[in-house]
Amino acid sequence: MEDRHAYEKVRVNGAPAEATLSTGTGGGGGPELRWRCAGGVTAERSLSLEADVLGVEANGKEVVVRAFVADAAAASCAAVGKRRREIRRRKDYVFEMAAGEGAAAAWGDTLRGCLDSFGRPKRLFVFVNPFGGKKRANKIYAAEIKPLFEAAGVQITTQETKHRGHAREVASSLDLGRYDGIVCVSGDGVLVEVVNGILQRTDWKEAVKMPIGIVPAGTGNGMAKSLLHAAGETYSVSDAVFAIIRGHKQSLDVCAIVQGQERIFSVLSMTWGLVADIDIESEKYRL
Repeated sequence: MEDRHAYEKVRVNGAPAEATLSTGTGGGGGPELRWRCAGGVTAERSLSLEADVLGVEANGKEVVVRAFVADAAAASCAAVGKRRREIRRRKDYVFEMAAGEGAAAAWGDTLRGCLDSFGRPKRLFVFVNPFGGKKRANKIYAAEIKPLFEAAGVQITTQETKHRGHAREVASSLDLGRYDGIVCVSGDGVLVEVVNGILQRTDWKEAVKMPIGIVPAGTGNGMAKSLLHAAGETYSVSDAVFAIIRGHKQSLDVCAIVQGQERIFSVLSMTWGLVADIDIESEKYRL
């Protein structure tokens, strides 16, 4: 049986309503927060804690639920042919509990407990590459990435890459025990550097278990597109961040290339000779 609390009188973003929390322990649908406006004028609304909610904060008589939800109007505008592209937006729902501060604290604890049960990352080390693509990684991080991590209550340590190979150097000596994952705000290049840094460590057998996320902000963003497609998510900066917050994980194939005494590791693709020369010569044509 589904474990659903009784409906309680609340105000949702200022409007009188009744709300309940279903933990979904027996029904398989997962925890949901549901509410209906007083008088039953509108249909019941709901938020899936696993699929829609970033974080929760209880303050006085209020419980603030920070969500990342589908925008139906935006999705209609973004439709391409017969395929409808789902676009998510940040939105806060403020539940003011009629029963007072005790009820708000209890709801806050229950909601946070549900979120914690999903095994989401709490501490992340984030590389930001200011040189990749159109050199907008710092702006993308400040405007689109950091606010989502803050809303989810994730502790962030950032490192701006200074030169080619910097991410590899940091990853090779990083104290991985302090973090739940590494995130690359970049194109594919920094991800490759991080993989090489981890696999060149003396403790690589344990280090390789560290989840690595990527948020597209470079010239080539093939890995971000591939991972988001596999997770059934739309390709965008915000969707990539939300997938990381939710703790989506997928195994990654790594290719080892040995040339003489040198060994390097490759992910996604490998090119040899000609394509590298073309890339170098075409760099001056970048917009």
